[in-house]
Amino acid sequence: MYGVVVAIALLTTLSTALTTIAVALGVLFIIYNYFRTKNFPHFDSGLLKILAFYFSTQILIAVTSLDVAVSLREVVGEMHRFLPLLFASTFIQNESQLRGVLIATLISSFINDAVGVYQYFVEGIPRAIGLEYSPTFFASSMLIQIPILIFMAQENFLPKKLRPMAIGVALLSVICLGLSMTRGAWLAFIATLFLFAILEKKYRMLTAKLFAALLVSFLIVLAMSPQLQARIGTLTDKNFQSNTERILMWESAINIFSDYPIHGIGQKMFEKMYNEHYISPDAKERPDEMMSGHTHPHNNFLFVMSEGGVIGLVSFIVLYAYLFRRFFLQYKQEDSMTFSAGLTLLLILAALHLEGLTDTNLNQVKLMREFLVIAGALIAVRLGARG
Repeated sequence: MYGVVVAIALLTTLSTALTTIAVALGVLFIIYNYFRTKNFPHFDSGLLKILAFYFSTQILIAVTSLDVAVSLREVVGEMHRFLPLLFASTFIQNESQLRGVLIATLISSFINDAVGVYQYFVEGIPRAIGLEYSPTFFASSMLIQIPILIFMAQENFLPKKLRPMAIGVALLSVICLGLSMTRGAWLAFIATLFLFAILEKKYRMLTAKLFAALLVSFLIVLAMSPQLQARIGTLTDKNFQSNTERILMWESAINIFSDYPIHGIGQKMFEKMYNEHYISPDAKERPDEMMSGHTHPHNNFLFVMSEGGVIGLVSFIVLYAYLFRRFFLQYKQEDSMTFSAGLTLLLILAALHLEGLTDTNLNQVKLMREFLVIAGALIAVRLGARG
């Protein structure tokens, strides 16, 4: 199973299909081992309980959906996304195995970044997407990569020769964050840096150096990119179409919630209901002839509220409040570490949620796998690897 976890860490940003195969192999291994030994792995009981609660509510929402079959398939798919969390937190047993996961993540991050840089500077793509499906998700991936790469660079998990590479790839990820032209991710990144400064008061000098290095990297990219300069100018432009369309979609999501307040319209139903019934008459970004258009309202909370109602919103908040608390407690236990595993996970989750105020990212298969396999591995730091 260690090999399966390493494969997931390596492949998650490179290939959705291959990662799915790796996850399926993990499931098959657990089933085979059960028939051979009559024992299941000792999964983390806290994670199992919170996931059991969360998916119980998701099934309840699905069976009251406007299309039960579609929603149930989406719930099964979301269950599949959380398996890397259980795998990594259970089967990473020592520091050597953690090192393997981190090296796989380092390689995957470098390839993702290199593709993004090539797309922007060689192919002339105006917004780099790397190996993701869109520039927005590429930016979300950078928000995951940067903290874990910094964690790698200053801990003893990596061989000394690889630590400078981790620093280099982290700086490259900051550049790629700029090249994605994703404004919400930029603001989330800045807010996350401030969160780091608040949490780590004794490392104010380190924070200042980090700010300076990141600022220099960003200014270099800014000087080389007129598109980036223009993109920054749209942040405060009230008439910029992307800004006005988001506001209209948020209003439509609130209208859906008002009409279906208890259990929502069901998972995977936003696209149909928004484009066919709730789209604002003022919206310029209309669905095509097949009624295919926006699939989410560019806000995680409004997305959950519209598709899951109060039940979905409560379960969503409870799940991520548990993870925030879990990571914070781990951070406090690792107080002697400069950039601890718990702090790393706190910063990643905070960045994703901050970006999720203007984009919907926590429903994306690749992003969730990338985050959750890292989360499981770093939870294992406390559970065993540094035990």
